[in-house]
Amino acid sequence: MSTQPPAATPTAPDKPQIVADSGTTVDLLAEGKALEFINLPLGKELTDVEALELAKSRPMQWIVLAGPIDSGKTTLLTSLYELFQWKKVKGFAFAGSTTLPAFEERCYLSRRDSGNVVPHTRRTLYEGPDPKYLHLRIRSTTGLRPFTDFLFTDVSGELFEHARDSVTECKEMLFLKRAHHFLLFLDSAKGVQQGRWAMADDCKALLRSCMDSEMIWEDCIVNVVWSRFDYFMAKEAEDGHKLFRNEVEKEFRKTFARLGPRLKFSQIAARPLEKPDLHMGYGVQALLDQWAATPLEMKARDLFPTSFSGLRESELFAARHFSSTTANEANE
Repeated sequence: MSTQPPAATPTAPDKPQIVADSGTTVDLLAEGKALEFINLPLGKELTDVEALELAKSRPMQWIVLAGPIDSGKTTLLTSLYELFQWKKVKGFAFAGSTTLPAFEERCYLSRRDSGNVVPHTRRTLYEGPDPKYLHLRIRSTTGLRPFTDFLFTDVSGELFEHARDSVTECKEMLFLKRAHHFLLFLDSAKGVQQGRWAMADDCKALLRSCMDSEMIWEDCIVNVVWSRFDYFMAKEAEDGHKLFRNEVEKEFRKTFARLGPRLKFSQIAARPLEKPDLHMGYGVQALLDQWAATPLEMKARDLFPTSFSGLRESELFAARHFSSTTANEANE
């Protein structure tokens, strides 16, 4: 009976190695060659720090979507993303996103694969005061500026409810000062119900809190958006609805007269279930055109709050860094 020696068990090399074209194994460390690792993004929502790092690498438009719970903020983002996938945006083409899986995750419940009979968008959950962002890059199919990058806030309505009721809470939301566009959502579905003035007054109180706390820059465009506008259009024959909208806009213009031409009003029906003939993304193109036409800043704004609550380690770090930087500049 013949015996064969046991097969050698392969072992992993202790040191990084590659096989050269000649067939010999090269020890990278012995050769003095540094290993390079590429940190690939996960594609999930960006944190505040990650968003700032991205904004430092290229000009960026910061878009803040503000409003109460279930007012249509996330639905606007998903419809914008879907319109690009279906090539239904005039003048622009999709040019990438560092948060692509995050967009796909938010779109899933509105697709047939989810098993939902009625399209749905997952509500953004409240996870504390720190914002998350979604990134989108578009390419102009006309004109001289080929690419535009956007960072959209993905913030729960609870956070804005806190800011509405407290100027102190509002001052904690430093991301507001980065906004080139501040979108305030008025829910048209509530606008056709009893008690609709309470909804309008709450949104007006939120904007007032942001203005009084000086969290909106003087160059920021404030756009009051009538979301789910298909509810109004489905009941357009009923008396009082148009009058209500006119009165609300009149009150906003009177209360926030200092905004002047920077205060705008828009109507969107991102997913018009009440009036399907409007087609998905009604009014979204007009918002995109407005954002894309805004001049870009060449660098991200470095924001240091004039006062600190002392409640967050990030604030303490910023305070220490800001004071040391000021001292160094004074000594130079």
